[in-house]
Amino acid sequence: MEVERKIPFVYHRNIEFVPFINHASLNKTPREWVSISFPKEAEYPDLSIAKFEAVRCWACGQCEFSSMATWAMNCPTATFPKKYRQAAYRGQGKHMSVLGLLQGYIDPSPELVDIAFFCNLCGNCTLQCSMGLGSDPVVSVMALRRTLVKLGMGPPPAHRKFASMIKQYHNPYGEPPEAKFAWLKRKVEVKKKKADIAYFAGCTGPYRTPEVCEATTALLEAAGADFTILGGDEWCCGSPLYMVGLWEESKETLEHNIALLEDLGISRFISTCAGCFRQFYEGPKKLGISKPSFEVLHSSQLLCEYINSGRIKPKSIPTEKVITYHDPCHLGRHVGIFDDPREILSNLPGVKFIEFERTAHHAWCCGAGAGVMSGYPELARFAAIERLKEAKGVGASYISTACPFCVLNMKRADEAVGFGLEIGDVVQLLERSLR
Repeated sequence: MEVERKIPFVYHRNIEFVPFINHASLNKTPREWVSISFPKEAEYPDLSIAKFEAVRCWACGQCEFSSMATWAMNCPTATFPKKYRQAAYRGQGKHMSVLGLLQGYIDPSPELVDIAFFCNLCGNCTLQCSMGLGSDPVVSVMALRRTLVKLGMGPPPAHRKFASMIKQYHNPYGEPPEAKFAWLKRKVEVKKKKADIAYFAGCTGPYRTPEVCEATTALLEAAGADFTILGGDEWCCGSPLYMVGLWEESKETLEHNIALLEDLGISRFISTCAGCFRQFYEGPKKLGISKPSFEVLHSSQLLCEYINSGRIKPKSIPTEKVITYHDPCHLGRHVGIFDDPREILSNLPGVKFIEFERTAHHAWCCGAGAGVMSGYPELARFAAIERLKEAKGVGASYISTACPFCVLNMKRADEAVGFGLEIGDVVQLLERSLR
């Protein structure tokens, strides 16, 4: 009996865009791959961290599909209509670009800048790669970005603009620093010495989604937490700068914030922003800064602690909405925090919850990160709309998440397409349950 196959035919477009690369491991055993040398290594030293990753890539295409979500596409860049499956913009294309530069087959160019920065760095490709220990395209993208920055060819103009804003105003939006806590409705002592907790508000929350910040401080107050804020002295965490290859600038902002916090003598740091949390959690090691003495937590981790200890007691939320949860890339795949936001939602009596099809480790990116929302807004909107479609497909009417950047990008997308979905942070739902 003949069975009709409904697996779509996979094909490559513009494969000639990346010249044929002699795979460096052709005549080597895997144990010998680490010793492979390339003629252009001295010219591009920052590509050395990607060499082993690029060599291990066999261009199988596994990095583009979610193995645990009915083999759905998982890479916004490779799925984006205008560049759909163009070789250079896929995970394997990033590896081949690294090998092409190292072997001298291609040279740095404006086209290569576009290839390197047209990516959310969501890390789904890293997860999906099935080649042994895994071949990480994110490492190649970061190495390419760093190389192009050092050559003076990157980052793109939009990223240079927000870098300039961070230098002048200490936030990427060019907003006045003194207005960073204008949303604050309660009395909180600024730069209080020896406070147990410092709440780091970030940039997107205070200036674009202040309701997330207000809900967080309300919950801290409800729990009787001893907390403080940095006020106008709080600078951008530096994550946007790091992601676009501006590492010195990123290090400067992170060092400033850590020094302030260390001087206060706090015990714990929290942030509602997944990007800020990841920067403080992983940034010191990546940027060569001493590990801070205080504990770094995402707000969802602390709030789970408060719920479990009885310091916060959620009540039923009267709603007919079906709630789903979107995993921010910085919080989920990058750091491994999946359960805490879901535990908060599970403690809200009466809430109807449903998971996305692509969820947890396999979650589709909202599209905002790694400089994409500012540099490539069309890609950011496309990715967010795809996520909204998926929410409607599983029957959700409310998308909760744990990052104001995700909230902002998905809200903008919903306004553009008019799906009528409600989008907010888990802290907003938790705060609402206390009223």
